[in-house]
Amino acid sequence: MACAISAGYTIDCRENVGGVKAVYIAEFGNITVNEVSGLVTGITKATGKKFYKFEVPRATANTSSNATASEENGSLFFTHQVVFPLNKRDATTRNIITTLAKAKIVAVTEDNDGKFRMFGKGQGLYLASTEAGSGTAMADRNGYNITLTGMETEDFLEVSASVGATLETAG
Repeated sequence: MACAISAGYTIDCRENVGGVKAVYIAEFGNITVNEVSGLVTGITKATGKKFYKFEVPRATANTSSNATASEENGSLFFTHQVVFPLNKRDATTRNIITTLAKAKIVAVTEDNDGKFRMFGKGQGLYLASTEAGSGTAMADRNGYNITLTGMETEDFLEVSASVGATLETAG
């Protein structure tokens, strides 16, 4: 069966911006996602569970969702990646990172364009690496850079604004 192409793309007004304001993280097994045509219309959280907000400094965090396809094998998957800094190197931050390193998670970003985007919905994300350091100069980061990655059968999902507004509310 041929795959039906149902839409094209038109260049619109120049009003888009890049960057991430915040990253929200929840344990993979504690949420159920309702999605229609790439838009998350509802998230049910296990009792007492919620997304935890990680604020990020301006112009420091980014996300990507890159397709990998094989014509020979007929396969397609997307590599999701969320990268963000934590500007403190102390015991509390260390403990947060240790927990993230052991967990299978889902991340939702709040981007500078006002949209929320979900990464890791189907298979989850894992902490792939951290870079921790003191910096050299007084103005350098003394903290961590976190990289979360996962492989998914679908691209990222957009999260409706109303659902995004309730991420930190416990289930």
